[in-house]
Formats: sequence, C-alpha cells, structure tokens
Amino acid sequence: MLVRELGEFGLIELLAETLAAEGVDGPDFMGDHTRIPSLGIGDDAAAWGGEAGTRVLTTDTMVEGVHFSLDLTGWRDLGWKAMAVNLSDVAAMGCVPTCSVVTLGLRDDQQVEGLVEMYAGMAEACRRHGGRVVGGDIVGSPVLFVSVAMEGEAKVLGPDGRGAILKRGAADIGDVIAVTGNLGDSAGGFHMAMEGEPYDDSTDRLRTAHFRPEPRLATGQALTKAGIRAAMDISDGLVGDLTKLCEASGVGAVVRGNEVPVSEALRLQFPDRWLSLALTGGEDYELLFTGREEAVREVSEAVDVPVTVIGEIVDASRGVSVLDSKGDAIEVEGGGWDHFATSSGGG
Repeated sequence: MLVRELGEFGLIELLAETLAAEGVDGPDFMGDHTRIPSLGIGDDAAAWGGEAGTRVLTTDTMVEGVHFSLDLTGWRDLGWKAMAVNLSDVAAMGCVPTCSVVTLGLRDDQQVEGLVEMYAGMAEACRRHGGRVVGGDIVGSPVLFVSVAMEGEAKVLGPDGRGAILKRGAADIGDVIAVTGNLGDSAGGFHMAMEGEPYDDSTDRLRTAHFRPEPRLATGQALTKAGIRAAMDISDGLVGDLTKLCEASGVGAVVRGNEVPVSEALRLQFPDRWLSLALTGGEDYELLFTGREEAVREVSEAVDVPVTVIGEIVDASRGVSVLDSKGDAIEVEGGGWDHFATSSGGG
C-alpha cells in the first residue's frame, strides 16, 4: 500500500495502532516508577500530569514547496507562522507555552541573512504570545524545512485539582458548537497569493490571516475557566476538523452554514466561493469548541475576539452536516487539508 492510498489521517491511525500494539503509545506511561495519566496521539497536543503540573507537547513542520514558497512568504513571516501554528495547538489544549526547540533542514547554499530574519519572526511571536526557544538542531537537507516542538502547561485547575486541559473527545449531545473569529480569511489570502492578486487595504486582512495567524491563547484559557472541555484549533478546515472532534467524542454535528462567521473582505473578494473557503479552506487557526450555551456565553463575554455559535452536537447516527438557511443540506466538497491528497499545495 502506498501513502497516497491510505491518506494522512489513515496513516496516523495505523502508526498509532502500531505503537499501541507494542505498549509504547501515549495513555498512562511510566515516570518515576509510577503510572502517569496522559493523553496521547489524536489531539492537538499530547498531555501528561505530574508533580510539576499538567504539561502538553506538540510539534509541527513546515516544508518548502509543501507549506510555503519563499517566492510568496517573507522570512520573518515564515518564522512567525512556524511558531504560531504550534502556539495554536497549545491554545487549543487550554494551556500556555513554556519552551520550544527548533530543527532546521538546510541546503548549503541557503542565505544566512534569511535565516536570521526567520528567527527574528520566531522571537516576535514569542514576545507576543509567550514561551522561549531553548535549543534545537540543524541538519543538511535537499529541501528547506523548519520543525518546532513546543511544550506548554495548564494554568487553570480542574475540579480534581489537576491542570484542566481541552481535548477533542469531550463533546456531548446537546452542546452548542462555537468558533472564534472569522473563517476562510487564510484560505482567501492563500488563493490571492497563488493567483497573483495584489493585496490592498480591503484585502490586507486576508494576507495577514494566512501569513501571520494569531493563536487564540487567551481564549483557550477562558474556555478552561468556563468549564468547557471539548476544543481543537481549525487547521484543516472547519468541516474536516469538526468531523475529527465528533469522531473522537462519538457524536454528530449540525452546522448552520448561514451562521458561520465570514469577513466582508472574503465575501467581496470571493463572491462565488466564500462559503466553501470558510467551510474547508484550512489554516484559520481559530478555536472550534463545544459546550453548554451558558458556558459559551461566559466565554464570549470574557474575551476580546468574536465568538459565534454555529450549530449543535447531535447523535452520532446523524453524522456531520451543514445546512443552508432553509434547513436543506449543503454539499461540502473536500473535508479539509490532507498532506497526501492530490490537490494539496503550499503558500
């Protein structure tokens, strides 16, 4: 079997099953001769508890020609985004960043000045959102890549006195589904860059959303404080990521397409496909979460980013559907980003 036949998420599942069969997967591992409750493969980050509190660990890699092109992406923006995508995973777990290590794969003809500028972008993201870069590795590679592994910690205590975290497998029937910010702007910015469309004052927010996303760390903290437990960040598109959350929780979902938050800039720039971009575009790095209506309202009042209720969690037998304003199902083409899908590309 070839990787492209199995797909990214099928491959993740197969490799996780391989580790589980050998007894070396995430849930409950040995530390100081005691069993440590943990959360393994399948969420935005792995998590474990100990004397130092609850910690999470995530990693993400950006490869030239897959995730970015230096013809379109500036070095400083590349550094910012390499950190931001990991910061978003930490936010989606309801935690704050502590430290990171960075691995670079470089050609020997790489311009050093560009790498310095990239690290300046990383530093800018750390100053804004927290955390430190404490080490890493450099290897020779035929293609440029930057890989960040980031640790975070839970600051909010749960009812059991342990650090409270968010996870994908905690949605319940009757929960409302909510998202932060606007969806589809990043995909709009990507398509404008790929199609050579110049940005202006009315579309600059699309460029910013794609090249310099803002991880929602404060909102992740607010979710845990409000008692919400089910969340993830939107990196692979709303429909694709909501499907993952529902599968992890054993539930279904109904989304009202006309209530998905979309910016005026996206509607005007893409009048025929703004909804498709909002539903499946990916790389929004907004938070998707579920909870009781009163808890979601509490979050909305506590944070300075918009929070929009877009649907409800239902029985698993109903699957995941998107409805129009008349209540009719909308056919959604593509379930989100898959690295091994033939249409995948990088900006």
